[in-house]
Amino acid sequence: MQAACEKADSRAAVLAKQVATMESQLTEAQENIQEETRQKLAALSRQRQAEDEAASLKEQMEEDEEGQKQLENKITSLTMQVK
Repeated sequence: MQAACEKADSRAAVLAKQVATMESQLTEAQENIQEETRQKLAALSRQRQAEDEAASLKEQMEEDEEGQKQLENKITSLTMQVK
């Protein structure tokens, strides 16, 4: 009977140690997931900023092209008036 109790106590100690190890691994995994989530959110934010900047630059480029066309038309018109 004493041997059975000792064996059960030993097994309980081993299981407790395994539970503690698994809890530690779970905590580490949860921290890793949180960090990965933070990194993904930061990357998405940077992507959105880059897309907004690209759209702004495209709009500015289109405005510049329109202005250039207007200037070219004015130059053509003035050139014809001078002739």
